[in-house]
Amino acid sequence: MSEPLPLCDARTDLKPIEVLFLHQLPEPSHELVESPRCELQHEHTGVHISLAQASGLDSWWLVWAPGNAQLTARGQNMDRRLHKMDDCPAAEDGGRGDGDECLLPAGHTGAHSFAMQSSGPRVPSAAARKKMLHALRESLDEDERAELEEMESLLASQGEPMPLITRNEALVVTTLLGQVAHDDWLMEDLVLRIVERMDTRLQALAH
Repeated sequence: MSEPLPLCDARTDLKPIEVLFLHQLPEPSHELVESPRCELQHEHTGVHISLAQASGLDSWWLVWAPGNAQLTARGQNMDRRLHKMDDCPAAEDGGRGDGDECLLPAGHTGAHSFAMQSSGPRVPSAAARKKMLHALRESLDEDERAELEEMESLLASQGEPMPLITRNEALVVTTLLGQVAHDDWLMEDLVLRIVERMDTRLQALAH
C-alpha cells in the first residue's frame, strides 16, 4: 500500500459573516471548523478549498485565493466565497461499492481524497448525532436493547441516596463518565444524566 499523498498546508479563519451564514443552514452535519485547512493535494494549482458545512444533501465549500489573488463571482472581484458544489463521483474501487468515495467536490484539482492524508475528523452536529444514535439503537439486538431500556428506566426515578463514595471519588467518577460520553454515543444520554446529577450534588456540598 502506497503512502498517502500530503495535503496542502494553507489555512484560513472563518469570517463572522460566513459563520452567520453557515449557522443558518438547515440540517448541518458537523460543528464548524473555525480555522479550516485546504483539503486539496500539496502544491496544487488554483484556489484553496475546504468543506465549510454539509446541509442536507448540499455541500458548501469555502473557496479562497492564495496570496493576493482575486476570485471573480457574479462580476465582482473578491478574495473568498462560500460556494455550493456537487460531490466528486470518484471512488477508490472504481465504483464497485466496496471502497472509499472521494470527499472533494466535482472537478477538483490534484488527487482524490482517498489517496491523500486526512484533514482530520469533524465533530458531528447535534442533529447528525441524533440520527446516528437512532441508527445505533436500531442496530441493537433484543438483549442489548432490553439492557439499555432497563438503565433508562432506573434513571427515570431518583432512587434512594446511599453514602457509598467520597466527594473526591465522585469527582473522579464524574470526569471518567464525561470521557465515556464522548467515546460511546449510545450511552451518551445516560452518562450525561448521571454526570448532571452528580455535579448538582457536588455543587450543593460545596455550599
